[in-house]
Amino acid sequence: MLDIALEVVKKIRPYTVKAFYNAKFFETKSDKSLVTLTDLFVEKEIRQFLVSKNPSLAILGEEFGLESHEDFTTGWVIDPIDGTRTFLYGVPLFSTLISYVENGEPIIGVISFPALNQIIYASKNDGCWIQRDNEKPVRVWVESVHKTTLVNAVVSASGIHSTTFDSREGKKAYDLSKVVNTARDTVFINDCYQHIMVAMSRIDAAIDTLMKPWDIAALIPCMREAGVACATIGGVDTNLLYAGSLITASSQSLLDELVVHLNG
Repeated sequence: MLDIALEVVKKIRPYTVKAFYNAKFFETKSDKSLVTLTDLFVEKEIRQFLVSKNPSLAILGEEFGLESHEDFTTGWVIDPIDGTRTFLYGVPLFSTLISYVENGEPIIGVISFPALNQIIYASKNDGCWIQRDNEKPVRVWVESVHKTTLVNAVVSASGIHSTTFDSREGKKAYDLSKVVNTARDTVFINDCYQHIMVAMSRIDAAIDTLMKPWDIAALIPCMREAGVACATIGGVDTNLLYAGSLITASSQSLLDELVVHLNG
């Protein structure tokens, strides 16, 4: 399954990169997220490729949902363009996410950053790896030897939605202001790229207040195989696929501290 996911993200990359440099038009969906023709085309192409390899497997995608009316427990999860706003506005940190889920648990994750020509991937019990260009893949493991407390930590958030800065979205306004006022430094890095930066030990923690299954599925195996602590903003570290939020941190103690601050 990992080889299939890697093959399809490499196959679709040239189209995505070309579209990135010409992206202008978009529509707004009912959940206020954006969609472009590239989102639709890329998901269709990935779906066709996956069906050609495994016709019987279910596919859950951001743009076309789930074709079956049954509950999704096993199959592929696709986010064709994670970070559509950055894709549109010329920021090269958007990604294509593919995950294979088995009995509700994501066990394979592939994260492609087309404009950067980088792929981060993982399969359960086989580590997390990064491949830049056509170079040999390198193991990814978070440096958590020195336990960092929040006051000494660099923390990222994907945005201010569902926080004390902007409570219009989501069911709860998490206290991001308390994190900003406590952390050594705060930065806003979009979507899944911030979590990869935790795994690469560039920052100490990342916060996503609102996430859908296609946003989170590929991240879960990559983060866990990289030794990154991950949980919901409520501190729950199980059944993350449908959890709706995600914190990643270089240590469990830092994650626990963020949970306390964010929940007031």
